[in-house]
Amino acid sequence: MSKKQLYYAKKVREKLQEKGISVTCIHVNLFDLREVMKTISKIIVEEKAKNNRIFVNMSAAGRLTSVAATLVGMAHDVQVYYVHADEYPDDEKIREVHGLSICSSQEITQLSNFKIVMPDSEGLEILLFLTQRETARMSDILEMMHDKNIEGFEEDFKMIEQFKKKRSVQSRQLMKLDKTIIARLEKNGFVFRTKKGRATYVSITESGIYAAHISGMME
Repeated sequence: MSKKQLYYAKKVREKLQEKGISVTCIHVNLFDLREVMKTISKIIVEEKAKNNRIFVNMSAAGRLTSVAATLVGMAHDVQVYYVHADEYPDDEKIREVHGLSICSSQEITQLSNFKIVMPDSEGLEILLFLTQRETARMSDILEMMHDKNIEGFEEDFKMIEQFKKKRSVQSRQLMKLDKTIIARLEKNGFVFRTKKGRATYVSITESGIYAAHISGMME
């Protein structure tokens, strides 16, 4: 399978280069849905930053990759399209020339984008943080928000000497984190909260993990 993938990638690259189109190949495990979503998302974010037009061919690989490409394309609001196949050759020699499908009519269907609700930038930072550990205390998340200098969390209350002011800043930041950002993530099914004694823990859900991978912000 790996040999065939490399062979077809080489053939496509050569045909595009013959037409004067430069090609960049990025390798990814096509059987890992999250990795495919993360990689395509990162490419889209980078290309958007360059003000380039982006089109995603969701029919260029297997079913799992097609799902990933479609979800990512719609999440980032870029044009997703499907190329219709005219026949699927059984002969191995014909496959070596044309690939697994022959698209001689060049019929293309452009898919209408469905709005996929994504977290805001603050929420994404929390999801990215949670993908590394699955569960974290509110205090740990608060510290991360301060370290990243996120608006409303710039001030480090631990460095304030005056007790009353220290408690006031801490309370204000916790309130914003809990009642606004975390509450919004929980409402959309990206996280859930649990209490252990006096501490509140935030855990990421499967939807939250997918959202983090689709964000284009994961390394």
